[in-house]
Amino acid sequence: MKRKRSFTDRQLLLQKKRKQTSWRNFVMEICSWMPVNFYKHGNNISRFPQTWREWVTLPQNEYATSKQVHIEYTWDFMEDWAKLFLQAPKMKLQQWFENENSTYAELYWGKNCYLSFGVGQQVENLLYTMMSHSNLRNVLNSFVIVGSCENIYSSRSVTSSYKIFYSSNIHNSHNIWFSSNLVWCFECIQCDWLTNQSYCIKNQQLSKDEYEKEKQDILSQIWLFDQWEQEVMSKKNLNKLSENVFWSWIVASRDIEDGYFVQKVNWWRNIFLWWWEDASHHFYDSFDVGNQVDEHLYGCHYVWETSSHVYFVTWWANLTHCYYGYHLEACSYCFGCIWLKNKSFCILNNQYTKEEWFEKVDEIFEQMEQDWGLWKFFPASMNPFYFNDTAACLIEPTFTKEEVSKLWYLWRDDPIHVDIPAWVSIVNSHQLWEYEEVVEWKLHISPDILKKVLIDEQGNAYRIIPMEYDFLVKYWLPLPRKHWQTRLKEKFKI
Repeated sequence: MKRKRSFTDRQLLLQKKRKQTSWRNFVMEICSWMPVNFYKHGNNISRFPQTWREWVTLPQNEYATSKQVHIEYTWDFMEDWAKLFLQAPKMKLQQWFENENSTYAELYWGKNCYLSFGVGQQVENLLYTMMSHSNLRNVLNSFVIVGSCENIYSSRSVTSSYKIFYSSNIHNSHNIWFSSNLVWCFECIQCDWLTNQSYCIKNQQLSKDEYEKEKQDILSQIWLFDQWEQEVMSKKNLNKLSENVFWSWIVASRDIEDGYFVQKVNWWRNIFLWWWEDASHHFYDSFDVGNQVDEHLYGCHYVWETSSHVYFVTWWANLTHCYYGYHLEACSYCFGCIWLKNKSFCILNNQYTKEEWFEKVDEIFEQMEQDWGLWKFFPASMNPFYFNDTAACLIEPTFTKEEVSKLWYLWRDDPIHVDIPAWVSIVNSHQLWEYEEVVEWKLHISPDILKKVLIDEQGNAYRIIPMEYDFLVKYWLPLPRKHWQTRLKEKFKI
């Protein structure tokens, strides 16, 4: 007689199956739950597009006090969960705690943030930036900027540094241009793989006077900035202080397979972006995870604070033993729940006793295993976002409409409409030189550009806002020739 699986047996089975997930399926299933676009709904801005999959969305203040919705279990758990997800309110934009002048950003504890995603914790003046946090100021066009950084432009993977321009993988350094893989360096231009060096150009040591003279000459060649930036972003960023790790940007970790932008993690597979102070263990299929001493996470997106044994949960904080949830805070032993806080032993937002919970979850586990659905992430038919407007397409641009549509992901065919008033003058990106002038190696930009709408080579419209203009003028930087989403996409290249 076949022994019935226990709760622990099924949990171990779930772990075993998720450990076999391919990188491409991980990106498709999990990273497609993070949109990198905003949509206008009347006078409101939302992370959710208006499609035939309609969702209840509320602004932050109304969402926080919204009435809980619950669904009774009817033997098909995923169908029941889909009904709950349809009816439960969602936050129009994911914003938490106190924020100022940041209407067009998803953030927490920030000020003056614009068209940025996944940023927060004492950040100020962030434009066109993603996955960056912890005491940042003046960060533009950048990706994964972490921990006490200031004046960062068009860079990625930077920690504890300032005045970093067009660079990648820079740590504890300052005054760096067009460089990669530097640690404890300052005043370096077009350098790669240096430690504790200064006044270097192309890895050659110069006197301070020689360096300053050549620096002026290099920075006056603004027509080459885009080319130099592309060269930097194409360089391979190797791993540091790590053992038995595969892929790149892995720091102080061991036993990692398929990982990018990872620090202090042991025993992990399929991870894109983990960056925090304390070591964590046994993570699989996790995206945009930043926290302290977490372990045993499977199929997850977003995390704050300490969590353990979390399975298929997106957007949560401080959980233990939670399964198939959306936006949970400080919960334990919750299954198929949405927007609960400080709750335990709930299923589909219904409260149970501890004994009832384990009995009911065992029943659900058995049904899901029989239907071959126990180890699967949320189905594509529940995903509310356009697939090509999510982080999945930034990380892996080879996905096609045909590939994802047959799985029931949404795909945006029409270009995003931009309202351009008839009285606004349009400037094509190849005409921007008319608003730039180099005088004694310093670039000057006409303030008239603030009155224009810019069109890049792909026909995408964008503008220069005053905060961006002030930064460009201060550091004699050229006007961006590409739409802000294109700039972010290039930082995602792996």
